Order: sequence, then structure tokens, then C-alpha cells
Amino acid sequence: MTRLIRSVVGLLAALVIVTGCLDSSPGATKSTQGQDASGSSPGATETSSVSELSQGSPTTAPAVESTTPPPPETAAPTTATPAPVPAGVAVESITDGDTIRVAGGVKVRLIGIDTPERGQCGYSEAAMHLASLIRGRNVVLVPGARDDADKYGRLLRYVEVEGVDLNLEMIRSGRAIARYDSRDGYGRHARQDDYIAADAASPSTNFCAQAPATTAAPGPAPAPLASPTPAAPAAGGGTDPRFGTCKEAKANGFGPYVQGVNPEYGWYRDGDRDGTVCE
Repeated sequence: MTRLIRSVVGLLAALVIVTGCLDSSPGATKSTQGQDASGSSPGATETSSVSELSQGSPTTAPAVESTTPPPPETAAPTTATPAPVPAGVAVESITDGDTIRVAGGVKVRLIGIDTPERGQCGYSEAAMHLASLIRGRNVVLVPGARDDADKYGRLLRYVEVEGVDLNLEMIRSGRAIARYDSRDGYGRHARQDDYIAADAASPSTNFCAQAPATTAAPGPAPAPLASPTPAAPAAGGGTDPRFGTCKEAKANGFGPYVQGVNPEYGWYRDGDRDGTVCE
């Protein structure tokens, strides 16, 4: 009896296992009772296989948005139009370190500076230094003073060569000083502060060589005057020493001599024939 029960239990267990395998194996069918959505009669079966599910219509994978930012748009390069450069004007001559003459015979006085005038110490050096800064090139004349021209009719201008302020360069060289501005009644000009600062930092170089003082070599000391030696009394009379001339006799304190009285009379010439010599 017991053996029979065990056999039945084992058979049932096997049946359960087989049934589970059939339900999970490919091709297993599932019956549905009643009417489906399409109106089929009860008893119709709906089957679906695992293989059909795996081989069904392909699904389209959703598009993946790129995380790489698009390259920035590059604007077409533009070429900036440079500001027009003044053409400048030719220089005809250099008058001195602060005055020039340009094409057309127009005289131009450099604003805010002063250099030695003709005949003053440093005149030639200042004029030559300004000429070296210009070097035969055209100059640009820039207004900036209170007045357009001075009382002599010269244009008042900053003078530039290739953007370099020659007025300022003259001060920095020590050949010019800052002058003719608001400090001395000529009105403030645009670059006055820079000129004054440069003048304070640039000692003057307008020095002229001084001729060495010549000291004459001392000449020989004059010989001391010899004391006159009294002449010895001449033989033949007379008590006074005999000198060559009345002048010498009088210098030694002798004379006058009277004719016929003093024997010394005959020693000297009586020019006026008055009978007295060495008077």
C-alpha cells in the first residue's frame, strides 16, 4: 500500500514537471475561452511563439542626441580700415632750434619751447640737433596753442615726424627749455605738463667751451736803481765833485755855480750865457 502511494506521488510530481516544461518551451499554446476582440467564436486559440516575438518587426532605436557642441560659427574676417596718416609737408630750412621754414616759405614756430638765438651760446648745436631729428623727411604740423600764429606771423605748431613729437625731443636733449606757456602769459597749450616735466628732468646741454685763461709769464724783475756814485773832485780846483751834466750835479745837491766865483762854473755849459750854471 505504501509503495503504491509513493508511486502515485512520484507520478504526480513527474506530471507537474512535464507540464511546467511544456508551458515554458517554444511552441507552447495558450487557449483562451470566450469571444475575443475580433468576434471569434469561443474555442478559437491565440498562439504566439517566442521565436516570432524575437523575429518580429524590427524596432527603431531612438535617436541619441550628440553631447558634442557644434563648432562655433566663424565670422568672415574683416580688415579694419586704418586711420589716414597725414601726408606732412617738406621742410625747406632750419632757422634755429625752435623755428623752421616749410614748403611755400611758411615759417613755423615750435609750440612751448625756446632755444638759443643766433649769436648765443648753443645756437648752432640746437639747430643741428633739430635738423638731425627731421633728417630730410616730411613733418606733420599739429595745432595746439592758444593762438594760431605769433606776432611775427609764424604758425604755432607741434612738429611731428612719424608720430614723434620733436618739440618734446628738443627739451629731452637739453637743447631747448619749456617756455611760452601759461606760466609766462602765452596761454596754456595741450602738452604743457609733459614739456615742463621733461624740462625738469633734462639738464641743459647748451654750454660753450670757454677759452683757457692765458697768464703771461712774469718778466725779469727790474734791476734795482743804482745809487749815484758821486764824482770825484776834479783836479785843477773846485770843492764839489764833478759830474757829467748840471742835471746830475743838481740831483746830487750841488750847484749853482757863478762865473768868476765858483771854480765849478767852468765844468758845465752855460746855455743861456747868464754867468750861472746848474741853477
